[in-house]
Amino acid sequence: MATFARGLRPTQLIGLDVLFAVVLMASNVVWWTLGTHRTGWPAWQTVLTCSLGAAVAVRRLLPLPALAVSSVVMATDGALSLTGVLATALLVYGVAVARPTRVAAYASAMAGAAQLALMNPMQYITGHDYWGWPGMSQSLIVEAAAWAIGWSTRRGRAYTRGLVEQAEERAQLLLVEERMRIARELHDIVAHSLSIVAVQAGVGHHVIGSRPDEAAKSLSAIETTSRAALGELRSLLGVLRDDDGAEWLPGGLDDLNTLLEQTRRAGVQVDLTTSGHPHALPRGVDRAAYRIVQEALTNVVKHARTGHARATVAYAPGEVALTVVDAGAGRTTTPITEGHGLTGMKERAALYGGEVHAGPLSPHGFRVTARLPYATDERTAQFPVGADLEDA
Repeated sequence: MATFARGLRPTQLIGLDVLFAVVLMASNVVWWTLGTHRTGWPAWQTVLTCSLGAAVAVRRLLPLPALAVSSVVMATDGALSLTGVLATALLVYGVAVARPTRVAAYASAMAGAAQLALMNPMQYITGHDYWGWPGMSQSLIVEAAAWAIGWSTRRGRAYTRGLVEQAEERAQLLLVEERMRIARELHDIVAHSLSIVAVQAGVGHHVIGSRPDEAAKSLSAIETTSRAALGELRSLLGVLRDDDGAEWLPGGLDDLNTLLEQTRRAGVQVDLTTSGHPHALPRGVDRAAYRIVQEALTNVVKHARTGHARATVAYAPGEVALTVVDAGAGRTTTPITEGHGLTGMKERAALYGGEVHAGPLSPHGFRVTARLPYATDERTAQFPVGADLEDA
Protein backbone atom coordinates (compact mmCIF):
# COMPACT_ATOMS: atom_id res chain seq x y z
CA MET A 1 0.00 0.00 0.00
CA ALA A 2 2.79 2.40 0.90
CA THR A 3 4.56 1.64 -2.38
CA PHE A 4 1.32 2.26 -4.27
CA ALA A 5 0.80 5.59 -2.49
CA ARG A 6 4.37 6.75 -3.22
CA GLY A 7 3.69 6.23 -6.92
CA LEU A 8 0.76 8.68 -6.93
CA ARG A 9 0.81 12.41 -7.52
CA PRO A 10 -0.17 14.78 -4.66
CA THR A 11 -3.54 15.54 -6.26
CA GLN A 12 -4.26 11.82 -6.55
CA LEU A 13 -3.39 11.29 -2.89
CA ILE A 14 -5.77 14.08 -1.87
CA GLY A 15 -8.41 12.47 -4.07
CA LEU A 16 -7.97 9.21 -2.17
CA ASP A 17 -8.41 11.08 1.12
CA VAL A 18 -11.64 12.64 -0.13
CA LEU A 19 -12.89 9.22 -1.21
CA PHE A 20 -12.01 7.76 2.18
CA ALA A 21 -13.81 10.65 3.90
CA VAL A 22 -16.98 9.93 1.91
CA VAL A 23 -16.77 6.26 2.85
CA LEU A 24 -16.38 7.17 6.53
CA MET A 25 -19.38 9.50 6.47
CA ALA A 26 -21.49 6.88 4.73
CA SER A 27 -20.37 4.28 7.25
CA ASN A 28 -21.39 6.54 10.11
CA VAL A 29 -24.85 7.00 8.62
CA VAL A 30 -25.22 3.23 8.37
CA TRP A 31 -23.88 2.77 11.91
CA TRP A 32 -26.39 5.27 13.31
CA THR A 33 -29.32 3.95 11.29
CA LEU A 34 -28.77 0.31 12.27
CA GLY A 35 -28.40 1.13 15.96
CA THR A 36 -31.33 -0.40 17.85
CA HIS A 37 -31.43 2.41 20.39
CA ARG A 38 -31.28 5.31 17.96
CA THR A 39 -34.21 7.01 16.31
CA GLY A 40 -34.07 9.77 13.75
CA TRP A 41 -31.06 11.70 12.48
CA PRO A 42 -30.41 14.83 14.58
CA ALA A 43 -28.91 17.93 13.02
CA TRP A 44 -25.91 17.93 15.34
CA GLN A 45 -25.03 14.44 14.12
CA THR A 46 -24.89 15.77 10.58
CA VAL A 47 -22.52 18.53 11.69
CA LEU A 48 -20.24 16.10 13.49
CA THR A 49 -20.17 13.60 10.64
CA CYS A 50 -19.42 16.26 8.02
CA SER A 51 -16.76 17.82 10.26
CA LEU A 52 -15.00 14.48 10.66
CA GLY A 53 -15.20 13.81 6.92
CA ALA A 54 -13.79 17.26 6.12
CA ALA A 55 -10.91 16.70 8.55
CA VAL A 56 -9.99 13.44 6.83
CA ALA A 57 -10.27 15.03 3.37
CA VAL A 58 -7.76 17.81 4.17
CA ARG A 59 -5.42 15.80 6.41
CA ARG A 60 -2.46 16.15 4.00
CA LEU A 61 -2.98 19.88 3.51
CA LEU A 62 -3.79 20.84 7.13
CA PRO A 63 -2.73 17.94 9.35
CA LEU A 64 -2.72 19.80 12.68
CA PRO A 65 -6.10 21.62 12.27
CA ALA A 66 -7.62 18.38 10.97
CA LEU A 67 -6.46 16.53 14.09
CA ALA A 68 -7.89 19.27 16.31
CA VAL A 69 -11.31 19.01 14.63
CA SER A 70 -11.29 15.24 14.91
CA SER A 71 -10.44 15.42 18.62
CA VAL A 72 -13.40 17.70 19.30
CA VAL A 73 -15.72 15.42 17.33
CA MET A 74 -14.52 12.33 19.18
CA ALA A 75 -15.01 14.02 22.55
CA THR A 76 -18.47 15.23 21.53
CA ASP A 77 -20.13 12.03 20.39
CA GLY A 78 -19.11 8.43 20.88
CA ALA A 79 -21.89 7.38 18.52
CA LEU A 80 -19.33 7.74 15.76
CA SER A 81 -17.70 4.71 17.34
CA LEU A 82 -15.47 2.71 15.01
CA THR A 83 -15.54 5.24 12.16
CA GLY A 84 -14.45 8.02 14.50
CA VAL A 85 -11.66 5.94 15.98
CA LEU A 86 -10.34 5.02 12.52
CA ALA A 87 -10.51 8.62 11.33
CA THR A 88 -8.73 10.02 14.38
CA ALA A 89 -6.06 7.31 14.27
CA LEU A 90 -5.45 8.12 10.60
CA LEU A 91 -5.07 11.81 11.42
CA VAL A 92 -2.66 11.09 14.28
CA TYR A 93 -0.63 8.89 11.93
CA GLY A 94 -0.54 11.67 9.33
CA VAL A 95 0.72 14.21 11.86
CA ALA A 96 3.44 11.83 13.08
CA VAL A 97 4.60 11.28 9.49
CA ALA A 98 4.38 14.87 8.26
CA ARG A 99 5.67 16.83 11.24
CA PRO A 100 8.91 16.72 13.28
CA THR A 101 8.84 14.28 16.17
CA ARG A 102 8.55 16.90 18.90
CA VAL A 103 5.74 18.80 17.15
CA ALA A 104 3.87 15.58 16.38
CA ALA A 105 4.21 14.34 19.97
CA TYR A 106 2.94 17.63 21.45
CA ALA A 107 0.05 17.84 18.98
CA SER A 108 -1.05 14.25 19.55
CA ALA A 109 -0.79 14.58 23.33
CA MET A 110 -2.82 17.80 23.28
CA ALA A 111 -5.41 16.14 21.05
CA GLY A 112 -5.78 13.26 23.51
CA ALA A 113 -5.98 15.66 26.45
CA ALA A 114 -8.63 17.68 24.64
CA GLN A 115 -10.70 14.57 24.07
CA LEU A 116 -10.57 13.74 27.77
CA ALA A 117 -11.27 17.32 28.87
CA LEU A 118 -14.18 17.90 26.48
CA MET A 119 -15.84 14.51 26.77
CA ASN A 120 -18.16 15.21 29.74
CA PRO A 121 -19.04 18.86 28.92
CA MET A 122 -19.86 18.13 25.29
CA GLN A 123 -21.92 15.07 26.17
CA TYR A 124 -23.82 17.20 28.68
CA ILE A 125 -24.52 19.81 25.99
CA THR A 126 -25.63 17.29 23.36
CA GLY A 127 -27.48 15.12 25.83
CA HIS A 128 -25.84 11.91 24.64
CA ASP A 129 -23.44 9.66 26.51
CA TYR A 130 -22.66 6.89 24.08
CA TRP A 131 -18.90 7.01 24.49
CA GLY A 132 -17.98 6.69 28.12
CA TRP A 133 -14.61 6.30 29.73
CA PRO A 134 -13.92 2.72 28.56
CA GLY A 135 -14.52 3.62 24.95
CA MET A 136 -12.43 6.78 25.23
CA SER A 137 -9.55 4.81 26.76
CA GLN A 138 -9.62 2.33 23.91
CA SER A 139 -9.62 5.18 21.40
CA LEU A 140 -6.57 6.79 23.01
CA ILE A 141 -4.71 3.47 22.93
CA VAL A 142 -5.43 3.14 19.22
CA GLU A 143 -4.28 6.72 18.64
CA ALA A 144 -1.03 6.07 20.52
CA ALA A 145 -0.38 3.02 18.37
CA ALA A 146 -1.09 5.08 15.24
CA TRP A 147 1.38 7.73 16.41
CA ALA A 148 4.08 5.09 16.97
CA ILE A 149 3.52 3.67 13.49
CA GLY A 150 3.66 7.15 11.97
CA TRP A 151 6.85 8.00 13.85
CA SER A 152 8.46 4.75 12.69
CA THR A 153 7.40 5.49 9.11
CA ARG A 154 8.90 8.98 9.28
CA ARG A 155 12.19 7.57 10.62
CA GLY A 156 12.25 4.92 7.91
CA ARG A 157 11.68 7.48 5.16
CA ALA A 158 14.39 9.73 6.59
CA TYR A 159 16.80 6.80 6.66
CA THR A 160 15.94 5.92 3.06
CA ARG A 161 16.44 9.53 1.97
CA GLY A 162 19.81 9.51 3.70
CA LEU A 163 20.85 6.39 1.83
CA VAL A 164 19.73 7.90 -1.47
CA GLU A 165 21.63 11.13 -0.76
CA GLN A 166 24.75 9.18 0.15
CA ALA A 167 24.46 7.16 -3.04
CA GLU A 168 24.06 10.35 -5.09
CA GLU A 169 27.06 11.96 -3.37
CA ARG A 170 29.14 8.86 -3.97
CA ALA A 171 28.08 8.73 -7.62
CA GLN A 172 28.99 12.41 -8.00
CA LEU A 173 32.35 11.81 -6.35
CA LEU A 174 33.04 8.87 -8.64
CA LEU A 175 32.07 11.03 -11.62
CA VAL A 176 34.48 13.78 -10.55
CA GLU A 177 37.25 11.24 -9.97
CA GLU A 178 36.63 9.69 -13.38
CA ARG A 179 36.76 13.12 -15.03
CA MET A 180 40.04 13.85 -13.28
CA ARG A 181 41.43 10.49 -14.38
CA ILE A 182 40.42 11.12 -17.98
CA ALA A 183 41.87 14.64 -17.81
CA ARG A 184 45.18 13.26 -16.53
CA GLU A 185 45.31 10.62 -19.24
CA LEU A 186 44.51 13.14 -21.97
CA HIS A 187 47.10 15.53 -20.61
CA ASP A 188 49.76 12.82 -20.48
CA ILE A 189 49.03 11.65 -24.02
CA VAL A 190 48.65 15.05 -25.66
CA ALA A 191 51.31 17.00 -23.74
CA HIS A 192 54.08 14.46 -24.29
CA SER A 193 53.28 13.93 -27.96
CA LEU A 194 52.78 17.60 -28.81
CA SER A 195 56.00 18.53 -27.03
CA ILE A 196 57.93 16.12 -29.23
CA VAL A 197 56.06 17.29 -32.33
CA ALA A 198 56.77 20.94 -31.52
CA VAL A 199 60.49 20.31 -30.95
CA GLN A 200 60.87 18.22 -34.09
CA ALA A 201 58.92 20.73 -36.16
CA GLY A 202 61.22 23.50 -34.96
CA VAL A 203 64.31 21.43 -35.77
CA GLY A 204 62.97 20.54 -39.19
CA HIS A 205 62.12 24.13 -40.00
CA HIS A 206 65.59 25.24 -38.92
CA VAL A 207 67.60 22.69 -40.95
CA ILE A 208 65.34 22.03 -43.93
CA GLY A 209 67.48 24.23 -46.19
CA SER A 210 70.95 23.19 -45.07
CA ARG A 211 70.47 19.62 -43.84
CA PRO A 212 67.51 18.02 -45.59
CA ASP A 213 68.35 14.54 -44.25
CA GLU A 214 68.02 15.76 -40.67
CA ALA A 215 64.81 17.56 -41.56
CA ALA A 216 63.46 14.31 -42.98
CA LYS A 217 64.27 12.55 -39.69
CA SER A 218 62.37 15.24 -37.83
CA LEU A 219 59.35 14.76 -40.08
CA SER A 220 59.57 11.01 -39.54
CA ALA A 221 59.65 11.53 -35.77
CA ILE A 222 56.62 13.80 -36.01
CA GLU A 223 54.75 11.16 -38.01
CA THR A 224 55.65 8.34 -35.62
CA THR A 225 54.79 10.33 -32.51
CA SER A 226 51.50 11.59 -33.97
CA ARG A 227 50.42 8.09 -34.98
CA ALA A 228 51.23 6.73 -31.52
CA ALA A 229 49.30 9.54 -29.83
CA LEU A 230 46.31 9.04 -32.13
CA GLY A 231 46.35 5.35 -31.34
CA GLU A 232 46.27 6.02 -27.60
CA LEU A 233 43.51 8.59 -28.00
CA ARG A 234 41.41 6.20 -30.09
CA SER A 235 41.85 3.51 -27.44
CA LEU A 236 40.83 5.88 -24.66
CA LEU A 237 37.83 7.28 -26.56
CA GLY A 238 36.79 3.78 -27.56
CA VAL A 239 36.60 2.73 -23.93
CA LEU A 240 34.63 5.86 -23.03
CA ARG A 241 32.06 5.00 -25.72
CA ASP A 242 31.91 1.34 -24.71
CA ASP A 243 29.11 0.33 -22.35
CA ASP A 244 30.49 -3.06 -21.36
CA GLY A 245 32.76 -1.65 -18.63
CA ALA A 246 36.03 -2.41 -20.44
CA GLU A 247 39.06 -0.67 -18.99
CA TRP A 248 41.63 1.22 -20.99
CA LEU A 249 45.15 0.15 -20.02
CA PRO A 250 47.89 2.70 -20.74
CA GLY A 251 51.56 1.80 -20.71
CA GLY A 252 53.57 0.45 -17.82
CA LEU A 253 57.26 0.37 -16.97
CA ASP A 254 57.73 -2.42 -19.53
CA ASP A 255 57.04 0.25 -22.19
CA LEU A 256 59.75 2.62 -20.96
CA ASN A 257 62.08 1.80 -23.86
CA THR A 258 59.45 2.97 -26.35
CA LEU A 259 58.95 6.14 -24.31
CA LEU A 260 62.69 6.79 -24.17
CA GLU A 261 62.98 6.28 -27.92
CA GLN A 262 60.28 8.90 -28.52
CA THR A 263 62.12 11.30 -26.22
CA ARG A 264 65.38 10.69 -28.07
CA ARG A 265 63.66 11.56 -31.34
CA ALA A 266 62.79 14.89 -29.73
CA GLY A 267 66.51 15.54 -29.24
CA VAL A 268 66.95 14.47 -25.62
CA GLN A 269 69.19 11.50 -24.95
CA VAL A 270 67.94 9.61 -21.90
CA ASP A 271 70.07 7.16 -19.96
CA LEU A 272 67.99 4.58 -18.11
CA THR A 273 69.31 2.91 -14.97
CA THR A 274 67.51 0.08 -13.20
CA SER A 275 68.43 -1.10 -9.72
CA GLY A 276 67.11 -3.78 -7.43
CA HIS A 277 65.31 -6.82 -8.79
CA PRO A 278 62.83 -5.82 -11.53
CA HIS A 279 59.52 -7.60 -11.13
CA ALA A 280 55.90 -7.20 -12.09
CA LEU A 281 54.22 -4.38 -10.19
CA PRO A 282 50.54 -4.07 -9.32
CA ARG A 283 48.67 -2.82 -12.37
CA GLY A 284 47.73 0.61 -11.00
CA VAL A 285 51.18 1.30 -9.55
CA ASP A 286 52.79 0.23 -12.83
CA ARG A 287 50.67 2.66 -14.85
CA ALA A 288 51.23 5.49 -12.38
CA ALA A 289 55.00 4.96 -12.48
CA TYR A 290 55.01 5.04 -16.28
CA ARG A 291 52.96 8.24 -16.41
CA ILE A 292 55.18 9.97 -13.86
CA VAL A 293 58.31 9.18 -15.89
CA GLN A 294 56.52 10.26 -19.07
CA GLU A 295 55.47 13.60 -17.60
CA ALA A 296 58.94 14.24 -16.17
CA LEU A 297 60.54 13.61 -19.58
CA THR A 298 57.90 15.79 -21.24
CA ASN A 299 58.96 18.65 -18.98
CA VAL A 300 62.59 18.02 -19.92
CA VAL A 301 61.73 18.29 -23.61
CA LYS A 302 59.62 21.42 -23.11
CA HIS A 303 61.58 23.40 -20.55
CA ALA A 304 65.07 22.09 -19.84
CA ARG A 305 66.84 23.24 -23.02
CA THR A 306 69.24 20.34 -22.75
CA GLY A 307 70.09 17.28 -24.80
CA HIS A 308 70.64 14.86 -21.94
CA ALA A 309 68.68 13.41 -19.02
CA ARG A 310 68.91 10.45 -16.66
CA ALA A 311 66.07 8.21 -15.53
CA THR A 312 66.38 5.74 -12.67
CA VAL A 313 63.94 3.02 -11.63
CA ALA A 314 64.76 1.44 -8.27
CA TYR A 315 62.87 -1.67 -7.22
CA ALA A 316 62.57 -2.57 -3.54
CA PRO A 317 60.26 -4.86 -1.60
CA GLY A 318 56.89 -3.13 -1.48
CA GLU A 319 58.11 0.04 -3.20
CA VAL A 320 59.36 1.42 -6.49
CA ALA A 321 61.32 4.69 -6.63
CA LEU A 322 61.66 6.87 -9.72
CA THR A 323 64.11 9.67 -10.48
CA VAL A 324 64.42 11.85 -13.57
CA VAL A 325 67.27 14.37 -13.63
CA ASP A 326 68.35 16.76 -16.36
CA ALA A 327 71.25 19.16 -16.64
CA GLY A 328 69.25 21.91 -18.28
CA ALA A 329 68.69 25.56 -17.51
CA GLY A 330 67.02 25.15 -14.16
CA ARG A 331 67.22 28.23 -11.91
CA THR A 332 67.03 28.13 -8.16
CA THR A 333 65.95 31.78 -7.91
CA THR A 334 62.72 31.36 -9.84
CA PRO A 335 59.69 30.08 -7.94
CA ILE A 336 58.24 26.86 -9.27
CA THR A 337 54.73 27.15 -10.64
CA GLU A 338 52.96 23.81 -10.72
CA GLY A 339 51.05 23.20 -13.92
CA HIS A 340 48.81 20.31 -14.79
CA GLY A 341 51.85 18.06 -15.24
CA LEU A 342 53.35 18.31 -11.75
CA THR A 343 49.90 18.33 -10.19
CA GLY A 344 48.96 15.21 -12.13
CA MET A 345 52.13 13.42 -11.02
CA LYS A 346 51.44 14.19 -7.38
CA GLU A 347 47.81 13.12 -7.68
CA ARG A 348 48.81 9.80 -9.24
CA ALA A 349 51.35 9.11 -6.51
CA ALA A 350 48.99 10.13 -3.71
CA LEU A 351 46.36 7.75 -5.07
CA TYR A 352 48.63 4.87 -4.09
CA GLY A 353 49.99 6.37 -0.90
CA GLY A 354 53.16 7.68 -2.56
CA GLU A 355 54.73 11.07 -3.03
CA VAL A 356 56.44 13.17 -5.68
CA HIS A 357 59.05 15.88 -5.16
CA ALA A 358 60.21 18.19 -7.92
CA GLY A 359 62.62 21.09 -7.83
CA PRO A 360 65.63 22.79 -9.43
CA LEU A 361 69.22 21.77 -8.85
CA SER A 362 72.19 24.03 -8.23
CA PRO A 363 73.72 25.53 -10.31
CA HIS A 364 71.37 24.26 -13.02
CA GLY A 365 69.15 21.34 -13.83
CA PHE A 366 65.94 19.90 -12.47
CA ARG A 367 65.06 16.73 -10.60
CA VAL A 368 61.83 14.80 -10.14
CA THR A 369 61.69 12.00 -7.58
CA ALA A 370 58.75 9.74 -6.85
CA ARG A 371 58.09 6.95 -4.41
CA LEU A 372 55.22 4.51 -4.96
CA PRO A 373 54.58 1.94 -2.23
CA TYR A 374 52.39 -1.08 -2.84
CA ALA A 375 51.06 -4.01 -0.88
CA THR A 376 52.86 -7.29 -1.37
CA ASP A 377 49.55 -9.17 -1.27
CA GLU A 378 48.43 -9.73 -4.85
CA ARG A 379 44.82 -8.91 -4.13
CA THR A 380 45.21 -5.69 -2.18
CA ALA A 381 48.01 -4.43 -4.43
CA GLN A 382 45.59 -3.90 -7.30
CA PHE A 383 43.68 -1.16 -5.52
CA PRO A 384 44.51 2.41 -4.52
CA VAL A 385 44.70 3.48 -0.91
CA GLY A 386 41.17 3.80 0.46
CA ALA A 387 39.59 1.47 -2.11
CA ASP A 388 36.74 -0.69 -0.90
CA LEU A 389 38.05 -4.23 -1.15
CA GLU A 390 34.63 -5.64 -0.44
CA ASP A 391 33.57 -4.50 -3.90
CA ALA A 392 36.52 -6.15 -5.57
